[in-house]
Amino acid sequence: MRFEKTALFIVLILVAIALSGCFGSDSSDDGGEKSPYADLEQATFDSINAHRASIGLGKLNWSGVMAGQARGHSEAMANGRVNFSHDGFQDRVNAIKKEITIGGAGENVAMNWGSTDPVGVAVSGWLNSTGHKANIEGNYDLTGVGVAKSSDGKYYLTQMFAKSA
Repeated sequence: MRFEKTALFIVLILVAIALSGCFGSDSSDDGGEKSPYADLEQATFDSINAHRASIGLGKLNWSGVMAGQARGHSEAMANGRVNFSHDGFQDRVNAIKKEITIGGAGENVAMNWGSTDPVGVAVSGWLNSTGHKANIEGNYDLTGVGVAKSSDGKYYLTQMFAKSA
């Protein structure tokens, strides 16, 4: 009976930790709203970290603050409020700096449609582009990814990179 109570207590603690969001994120907050594309954001994060590991670079850590800014930019592009571009990048960096201390920053954006693997298409495109690849392989340790889908089925992905100061 005592073992069962102890096991139940451990399970309850693990559930509480998981619900608090302690796994796979930093202490920064991205607004508390879960993205409908969280699985694609996670897949992008995992794919970029796998690439970095394959060439001997350190893992990027997830920043909820950066993800919130990346998600907002992807949503703005998907909704047509801004063009597909890096417009407003410095504003996003400044917003991040109000929440966390960072040094240098970078950003990758992608748009694609008609694929069953929008993350794979985006990451492949980034890795085949000198500037985007430089961000992926850069001297960064923080990242956040935001994904949105337009009404006509286009996926917009934004990944922000930063060096913690």
